[in-house]
Amino acid sequence: MAPSHLALVTGCVVATFSAAIAVYHGLTLLKPAQKRKGLREKLPRGIYTWRRPDLVQLKEDDLWNNLTSVLRDAGLIPWICASFSCLVSPSKYILSAGFAYATPTRDVPQHSGSPERLGVFQCMVKASISTADGVAVVVRVIAIQNEGQQHLALLRKIAAGPLSLISSNHCLPMFREIFFEDIVLGVFPKAGGCVDEAFGAWAENSVGDVLDMILQTLEGLVFLHDLHIAHRDMFLSNLLVQWHPESLRTMTVPISRPRVYIIDFEFAVEFPPDCPTEDRVSVGYPLCKWYPSTGYSRPAPPEVECGKPYCPFKLDVWQLGAVFTDWSFATTIPAIDEVLEDMKLSDPAMRLSANEALMKLSKLVNNMSPASLMIPPHFKFPGDP
Repeated sequence: MAPSHLALVTGCVVATFSAAIAVYHGLTLLKPAQKRKGLREKLPRGIYTWRRPDLVQLKEDDLWNNLTSVLRDAGLIPWICASFSCLVSPSKYILSAGFAYATPTRDVPQHSGSPERLGVFQCMVKASISTADGVAVVVRVIAIQNEGQQHLALLRKIAAGPLSLISSNHCLPMFREIFFEDIVLGVFPKAGGCVDEAFGAWAENSVGDVLDMILQTLEGLVFLHDLHIAHRDMFLSNLLVQWHPESLRTMTVPISRPRVYIIDFEFAVEFPPDCPTEDRVSVGYPLCKWYPSTGYSRPAPPEVECGKPYCPFKLDVWQLGAVFTDWSFATTIPAIDEVLEDMKLSDPAMRLSANEALMKLSKLVNNMSPASLMIPPHFKFPGDP
């Protein structure tokens, strides 16, 4: 065969082979896309129905199971569903990203606060998963279509980038974002515990332990307020902690203190730097556009209930103070308890700002010896006589 004929035949074979490869890859890529299209139809169309999957006859477990392929494609390993809304790590122990620890006194595996219990997670709008190398993280829905875009922008500002590295910023960092069609998921580190367990639950924390958590939270609020950001949902369930010190178990002052993190900024508001102080106000219940107003069940101060414009920064302070006093929490140290009471005064003009509460409380605590705060807090459950 002449060289020219050989080249022509070879070229035809190569072209045919290349075309076959292109068709194969096209079909291969098309299958996941088709599967993804069907998958999106199984997921809630809005954030509120994601929070309440029962409204669309969808179980919480099924919701996150539907996202398994999306999470795996993002290099994440979903945890195993052990029971209703309860996820368990595939491995006995999790790897901490520096946000989840257990104290050495909690050595019974099935008990709260033990290393094994760090591998259990109650999923709601969030789900616990692991990275490819086994580090425990939490995934939550941030935005769907136009809903949650303000929340996403705020997290990108304070939970990622340079501001996330400021020591007084107590916002839980956002490691990365995952995009699936019109849904944006945020990936966050898994924390060791929640501040709503700091007293009245299993954790044997001293007054000093709890006061440290309050001081850190106030420091985080001052940081946010200086940026003209009000959280507007400053309740204990939105405060995470690396671990519970449980000083009352050992009756020794902790060498190190766990860091407190603020989460859930979906109800937060941000005002432009040039916005006059008198215009930095909110009206009505502290909600976002996609949350039904009839669904608000948190306690609220008088200025919110009356329906007139109010200061959302003073609302943050009231919410933080109220969650303690609603449980009749008291340090039994009169001067400190007075500051906590002044955080939830009915008159917002008389109520302490976050910075005033931080300065007063830190001055009192710093003038006391750590050992003197090694006492149990006083509290009673709401409704108890």
